[in-house]
Amino acid sequence: MMNFRVKKRKVMKGEQITKSGDHLPSIDEARSSGGESDEDIKEKVCVTVTSYGSVNGLDDKGSQEDEVSPEPYFPWKEELESLVHGGVPKDLRGELWQAFVGVKARRTESYYQDLLAQEINADESKEHDNSFGVPRKWKKQIEKDIPRTFPAHPALNEDGRDSLRRLLLAYALHNPSVGYCQAMNFFAGLLLLLMPEENAFWTFVGIIDDYFDGYYTEEMIEAQVDQLVFEELIRERFPKLVHHLDYLGVQVTWISGPWFLSIFVNILPWESVLRVWDVLLYEGNRVMLFRTALALMELYGPALVTTKDAGDAITLLQSLAGSTFDSSQLVFTACMGYLTVTEARLQELREKHRPAVLLVVEERSKGGRVWKDPNGLATKLYSFKHDPELLIEENKGTEGSDDALADGDLSYKEPAANLDEMLSGLSVNSELEGRDLQEQVVWLKVELCSLLEDKRSAVL
Repeated sequence: MMNFRVKKRKVMKGEQITKSGDHLPSIDEARSSGGESDEDIKEKVCVTVTSYGSVNGLDDKGSQEDEVSPEPYFPWKEELESLVHGGVPKDLRGELWQAFVGVKARRTESYYQDLLAQEINADESKEHDNSFGVPRKWKKQIEKDIPRTFPAHPALNEDGRDSLRRLLLAYALHNPSVGYCQAMNFFAGLLLLLMPEENAFWTFVGIIDDYFDGYYTEEMIEAQVDQLVFEELIRERFPKLVHHLDYLGVQVTWISGPWFLSIFVNILPWESVLRVWDVLLYEGNRVMLFRTALALMELYGPALVTTKDAGDAITLLQSLAGSTFDSSQLVFTACMGYLTVTEARLQELREKHRPAVLLVVEERSKGGRVWKDPNGLATKLYSFKHDPELLIEENKGTEGSDDALADGDLSYKEPAANLDEMLSGLSVNSELEGRDLQEQVVWLKVELCSLLEDKRSAVL
């Protein structure tokens, strides 16, 4: 079943996929360590054999195919889907996540060790450039974020942090177009709590390179597209709620942006995060991300419409989302209440909104004359976005952000007062005024989404 999930993989020169990698723990080992009943073990064996049979099938047949093949017939698919929606057994969660992502198909012998050796050699030679080692800016940010990654968890002691550091540095070398982005430390830390280090690396590669391809690059194109898609979905589903948020001056992306970029880590309680990840990794796409966000809006929308200002609305939703302890209700609402939110539907909406995002990226990269006027709206937005010193100066003396980050709280946000003051003083140049009004609105939505995310990252 999993062989259609693994997309066209990057083939490293002179290296081949091997079957001789580290083996995952056997079911017998799980039985001896877990002390579970025979009936429970029998059910888990069924799930594990199902997953591994599919991944091994990829090794035998799928490795020779470049194109994604149609989904094969799988007699136990419905049973497995029901088990995943009901909650993956914790003793098998790491093993099943690897099967869902296709770790055995991705693994390249000694590739992880070679990446680590490359970084060690770079440290010894003090040559830190993109072609040899991890750039200093990424290493500096990684070192800052490692102590903030689940600081109270006993597994992330000194040895655990060393493993986390190695994994993040190796990925930065593996995919320089992404390198390192805040929030990745939490993804890597979560995986290290469930599986060995090298297995966690290959699972991490699958999640970032395939499931969230284009999310964490410098331009974050797919992340911006998904925000516009989600805004359209929520306006269709909850028009009264969105009307109230509009009245309060709350952008939907202020709420959904952190949810999507963090994949709900440090947004939802631990058990709810794991249950959402179970379904997301099993399905092999980002559909569960949208369904979960819509489910949260459905659960807490009635409370949101009672708020009187933007600050209260955002704070209340953050608090309610953080208290979503009934993971079964959340998953059931997401999976059964939004069956019409499918991958095909999302792709259709992405195709609709992607041109607007690409237009903004192209104009910025070329420095188009439309945006060159130093007094123009777009120029000021771009300068504000790419000058973190402005943000640092604005937030001197504030202590909330440091405390929130120390607790690993990705949901922390500064009030938008400074942003509102900036926007109130902006003037639109004549060339921008000459453009179609709807095009201006779409462009500004995309730019504000990106701007607010960068503002939040700079504050953190």
